Amino acid sequence: MKAAYLDCFSGISGDMLLGALVDAGLDFNLLQRDLAGLDLDEYELYEQKVIKQGISGTQVHVHSLEGHVHRNLSDIREIIGRSVLPAQVKDRSLEIFTRLGIAEAKIHGTDIEQIHFHEVGAVDAIVDIVGAVIGFWRLGIEKVFSSPIHVGKGFVKAAHGLLPVPAPATLELLTGVPIYSQDVEGELATPTGAAIVTAYCQDFGPFPKIKVERIGYGAGTKDLIIPNLLRLTVGELANEDSQHEGIRVGEALTLEVNIDDMNPELYDYLFEKLFQGGAMDVYIQDIQMKKNRPAVLLTVQTPYHKLEEIRRILFEETTTIGLRIYPIKKYMLPYELLTIETKYGSAQVKVAFWEGRACTVSPEYEDCRRLAQLTGKPLKHIYEEIKEKAKQDIIITR
Repeated sequence: MKAAYLDCFSGISGDMLLGALVDAGLDFNLLQRDLAGLDLDEYELYEQKVIKQGISGTQVHVHSLEGHVHRNLSDIREIIGRSVLPAQVKDRSLEIFTRLGIAEAKIHGTDIEQIHFHEVGAVDAIVDIVGAVIGFWRLGIEKVFSSPIHVGKGFVKAAHGLLPVPAPATLELLTGVPIYSQDVEGELATPTGAAIVTAYCQDFGPFPKIKVERIGYGAGTKDLIIPNLLRLTVGELANEDSQHEGIRVGEALTLEVNIDDMNPELYDYLFEKLFQGGAMDVYIQDIQMKKNRPAVLLTVQTPYHKLEEIRRILFEETTTIGLRIYPIKKYMLPYELLTIETKYGSAQVKVAFWEGRACTVSPEYEDCRRLAQLTGKPLKHIYEEIKEKAKQDIIITR
């Protein structure tokens, strides 16, 4: 698996990451052609080799020609959505902007759709974020690690006035991430950089076991008492025998609504719509609301880039007038779907692995039901027989 390590000894920003990706081998001309798919004409993009404290790096400049423009999340969603970029680039870019929107909304005490992005809504920030996503995609990087992040100290001038470093949105985005500050004045980690690194990284610590293939240095604009560079190391993860090693870590959003006045017959259709809309999981729990009214707590888990669609479905298909959104981290065992041949017919079985060994074997319900209806055998017998056959097959093949 191709992996990358971000060494954030001088913080991280969108332009520094873009410079590091180019310095590590991302074709700049190809990057320009990819970014042309955004249909943003009011900017110029160019690269420059610079020296920071004796170390050579690449600085990527985005010169905006549009003036001072504020955009909200819907504006940015439209720009990315109508582009001709690959779906995975669109989805990850929208996830990053959604992260920014959630952080800004919390800081300013408002709804995510009411947030007007200032610095991060400008063309240069859009190019930095989408360009970084393109870079990881073009270099084939599947997993990203990072060091603890140097955030700097002091104050920074922003659209809302002088803000403490790290800026409130940056610190909100870096919740749960190891950060530190040394004797360097200025903003080293920006909201854009924080949103990108937290969208890609689950592990923040020392160098992982990587067989180094290429190294890139992305330069910031300021000259500091330390090298103002972001170092990116790219290579193959060492000692990775298969996907069955370790737990997969991912991030998502949880949406919650309380409902006490909806026809229960509508829930079946609602669940179907939510899953069609991209929900990862949907469930309800009985709760007791004020004045002792019985109600249900409806919970939906969704990827970041599906937030808008899931929220639309909840408001259109339920009687709720409000919802809550929480970022979550998911720890998932790797699994495979195997096809098992039995005397009743074929059926799929989900097999989860822990430390390289099968730990959970679960026949797929719909296949068991189909075979039970076909043979007239009790469903529970079909289920158990498929499970036992699967265990035998796994022992033989593993």
